[in-house]
Amino acid sequence: MIKVIDNIISKEEQEQIKSLLLDKPFPWYYLNDVSKRDNTHQKRPGLSHFFILEKNKINSDNFKDVELIIDNTSKKLKIKVKDILQVRSFLQLPLNKNFLGKGIDTPHIDSLEPHIVFLYYVCDSDGETVIYDYKSKNENDIPYFENIKELKRVKPKQGRVVVFDGMYWHTAEQPTKNVRCIINFNISTNGT
Repeated sequence: MIKVIDNIISKEEQEQIKSLLLDKPFPWYYLNDVSKRDNTHQKRPGLSHFFILEKNKINSDNFKDVELIIDNTSKKLKIKVKDILQVRSFLQLPLNKNFLGKGIDTPHIDSLEPHIVFLYYVCDSDGETVIYDYKSKNENDIPYFENIKELKRVKPKQGRVVVFDGMYWHTAEQPTKNVRCIINFNISTNGT
């Protein structure tokens, strides 16, 4: 299941979240690579903010500002949320070609625990999300990257959310024209 829903929250709510993350002082933290910790394949720096760092434990006073995305998405898709595993935001800036290297960001999964991803786009940007056809069954089930094929690409558009089984390997293209800002919700349900 891959679902793309535009305007998951009202325009006013979209603008409030965009302003919170991009127009005001906000506690962003540096990452040396946005797709994978200790990545030996590439280093594409960016910024992150953890709203929920581990299962249901709020890590940020700003979680209340983004929680409505979970509520609206789960209602729209009739998904019963069991646990919120983690909620993170990433801010990627257009990079000099020396940082880009070859290919897109390293494919990955966010958690080894079965989960659903609600990926919300804070602003319009380039840097598409790429979801692959490979679905991991356990922590040792890691694909050879040359053997995975693209299943779907999703363009960042303000107010859009893409929902998919989090065990599918996925990644993002590095933005080259605009900042790419997303909020990544990892959710467990009674069915996952």
